[in-house]
Formats: sequence, structure tokens, C-alpha cells
Amino acid sequence: MYRIIAHPGTAHRDDFLSACILLEHLGRAEVLRREPTQEDLDDPNTYVVDVGMEYDPEKHNFDHHHNPGLPCAFHLVMKHLGYHDDAMQVFGWYCHMSMMDTRGPYKTAEHLGVETSVLFASSSPIDGYILSRFSRVKQLQPDEIFAVFMKDLGREMIAMMKLKKERLVHLKEEARIVPVRHLKALISTIADNPKLSMELFLRELGDEKIVMSITPSVRGPGWELLRLEDNVVVDFRTIKEHPEIRFVHASGFVAKTRTLLPLNDVIELASQAVAVAG
Repeated sequence: MYRIIAHPGTAHRDDFLSACILLEHLGRAEVLRREPTQEDLDDPNTYVVDVGMEYDPEKHNFDHHHNPGLPCAFHLVMKHLGYHDDAMQVFGWYCHMSMMDTRGPYKTAEHLGVETSVLFASSSPIDGYILSRFSRVKQLQPDEIFAVFMKDLGREMIAMMKLKKERLVHLKEEARIVPVRHLKALISTIADNPKLSMELFLRELGDEKIVMSITPSVRGPGWELLRLEDNVVVDFRTIKEHPEIRFVHASGFVAKTRTLLPLNDVIELASQAVAVAG
């Protein structure tokens, strides 16, 4: 059986996600959190991640701490498994995760143009709990519930990369850009997880005039009209009294219709939420 060795002590996203993706890739593996021996480093059936002071993918050693030019261990593992380029394309967090691990929160905040306090304030208690739980691991067998959870997370990441790339191709073929007064809306009729890869498609389009999306709602039978990037020119509160409107958020950023109106009708309705150019 394969083994995965990560550093002891406080766990981080780097070693945790490396172990998750390897658990899925290897099928069955034991996870150990301790310092590696030379025997571990020399054994190709032992994957040593984020510890060991050695980067040698042929021997499955993936540490970066000895070389400031290397990215985080998770990136090294993803490159070795052939997932790195796809992850860079589809996961907005992927690039900045490596920066956080190798350069710290202050340099990362400077790169993103935000205060460091914003990064700390956006941290999740769910994230904190999972890493705290992994920190308490010394040895994890493949059938233990936490190992099963980690493997499932690795499987989900791999599946999501594939899904997002496929959906991006689908959006390029199916989505329409339509005028809403002097601006534009993006319409997609894909009902299954309608927001999937929408941010990737919008990023590729790079059109600042697209101020809203119109997609099937996942909460009810109608359309969802969504303001993009909180553009103040769009306020769906202006149409909340329309008989076809079922819900408008109190801040006006989203509206839902009662039914899937014909496209021309929903476009006309959406146009009424766009402020007239002054």
C-alpha cells in the first residue's frame, strides 16, 4: 500500500490538499504526519509532501521549503499529476493559495490590492475546523472516515475541473449576449447548475458592458436575473411590482420570475431594471 507523509504540527491547506488529491489518485494509501526518514525519501511508493527539504518528482518527494523559487507543495503535486494547468484556469483560489503559502498573507494582500485584515476576515470556520482536525492526525488508514472524506474532496476537485472546462465550451456555444438598453446581458438556458463556469466565460469575454446574467433559477420554475459585479446601474427593485416577478432581494441585486417567460419578454423586463443613461 502507498504511503503519504506530511509534516507534523499545525496543518495548512498546502499539505492537506496535497494529501486529498493523492488519496484519490493512488486509490488506497496510508497518511502519516511526521518527519520523513531517508528511507521514506528514497521509496517511490512513499509520497512525501511539504516536508523533507527535497523536490524530486521521480521519487515522489514534493517539498518547496529549500528553494524559494518553487511554488507550494500542492502545486508541485498537481503538476506531477497533470492537473496544474486546468486548476490554474478554473479555480480562482488556486494561484493565490500558493502565494499565501510561500510568501505569506502580507505579500499576498499587497498583490491583491487589499488590506491584510480582509484576508483574515474572509477565512472560514469550516476551513479552520478541517485543518485543525487534520492537525490532530498522526496516522490515518484509508478506511477511516476522515480519510474517506479527504479522498472524496480530492475526487471532487478533479471532477470539478473537468465539469468547468466542459461547461465553458458549452457556454461558448449556447450563451447569448443581448442588449438591455445601452448595456448588455448574458443569457444562458442551461438549467443544470446554471452558474457553473459563468465567471470563466465572462472573464474570457472581457466586456464591461455586460452588467447582468439571466439564467434558469435553481429555486423555482422561473428565471434568475443577477446583477454582475454589483454594478449600480442595475437595480431590480424597480421591477418588483411587475406581476411576473416572484422575488427581489432587498438590496436589488437579484430578481426571480414566476415562470420561464419567453426570452424576448424576460429581456424586456430586465431592461426596465437598467437606469437610463444620463
